[in-house]
Amino acid sequence: MKIPAPLATAALLISLAGCGSPASAPSAPTGATPPPASSAANLTGTWTGTGTDAQGAETFRWNVTQTGDRLSGSAVLDSADRNDGSCGSCHKQKTGVLAGTLSNGALTLTLDFPEGGADITPLCGITMHATTSDIAAGRITAAYTGTTTCEGPITDGTLTVTR
Repeated sequence: MKIPAPLATAALLISLAGCGSPASAPSAPTGATPPPASSAANLTGTWTGTGTDAQGAETFRWNVTQTGDRLSGSAVLDSADRNDGSCGSCHKQKTGVLAGTLSNGALTLTLDFPEGGADITPLCGITMHATTSDIAAGRITAAYTGTTTCEGPITDGTLTVTR
């Protein structure tokens, strides 16, 4: 018996319609691992925030450029209260530079506020070394240590900056 062409075409289309249904979609193989998420954060931009150590509270403003895993830029350090009478109220009014690396989620920064310039205390320089893996969307929280040429070592600093 010969099947008419329009009926054969309709039967073929009906049988093929089930091929694209979600129930028949292939599933991922068992044990398949999704590709790793990119761990490379880009920290380029302007960051502002606060910090504190034994010499007093401060504010930060960083303009960061990231190229690969290398960071560089400018940094402004200011005391949180310029009028509190502490040594930090004037020694923490500095401009300087930052340099560092971001590798496998670990951030290492050096903030250098050298002696000289137009700062209120040109005889005093400050160098801070910050390390952290606490980098979230638009936020960095770090511990830091350092030295000052006028006040001695910095041993207990913490900072948080946001973008």
